[in-house]
Amino acid sequence: MGYTESAWRRQQRSWAALSALHPASIDLGRTALIRGADVESLSDPHRLASLIVQLGLNDEALDEFPAELHAHCGQGLRIWQYPLQFARYLARLSTLRIRSYLEIGIRHGGSLVATVEYLSRFHPLDFAIGVDVIDCPSIAAYRDDRPEIAFWCTSTQSGDFAARLDRLEGLDLVLIDSHHVEHQCRRELELLLGRASLIAFHDVANIGCPGVRTVWEEVRRLPGYECFEYVDQYPGLGPFMGIGLAVTRERLRQVDAG
Repeated sequence: MGYTESAWRRQQRSWAALSALHPASIDLGRTALIRGADVESLSDPHRLASLIVQLGLNDEALDEFPAELHAHCGQGLRIWQYPLQFARYLARLSTLRIRSYLEIGIRHGGSLVATVEYLSRFHPLDFAIGVDVIDCPSIAAYRDDRPEIAFWCTSTQSGDFAARLDRLEGLDLVLIDSHHVEHQCRRELELLLGRASLIAFHDVANIGCPGVRTVWEEVRRLPGYECFEYVDQYPGLGPFMGIGLAVTRERLRQVDAG
């Protein structure tokens, strides 16, 4: 059965309530699953998708997830991604020699942790930064093991955020996954254009996030970028989530040149 209007209303109420909630703790011990996996398995999107399920998924807006994944929701890293989309996205990133990462909108921190652990298996990270308007205690705990991680508790619409970006020395990849409205996504894009050679958006295919899709379509029309989409869906749901990745053609030429 497809996505009903009543389910859409429940999702909207769920998202509206998120700003009043504190992030849940995540099980950082699950990082051992990535650290212990062989690189061949991590490079295979099918095997990687199965690993992401084992890492643990988020249980907010549970209507987004198929019933067969519910047993893995609300535990582990609480990753708020579709495994079949996230796996293909990460596999692409593994080929791009990423040294720095910024994630805007981290919720419980699970997607940030999973991305950092995954990228680190292919290339050392100089730094990774999570950004959210709500504090995320799990990232403070993660820093005990990963001192290259930082957390900025700030609004992307503030002068403080822009000033922090100005102090960064280079930035490879940014994932924009914050407040899913058009004007905020566009403002974040404007701040990151020219700073990051890889810009990703989450929820580019989500039925409840038309503003994100609008901005992503604008990115696809920008000159100098090659764009990729990871929008595979589970039967009878959505469409939900979806990741768009824009990579500068210059960056792709550098990677191809070795």
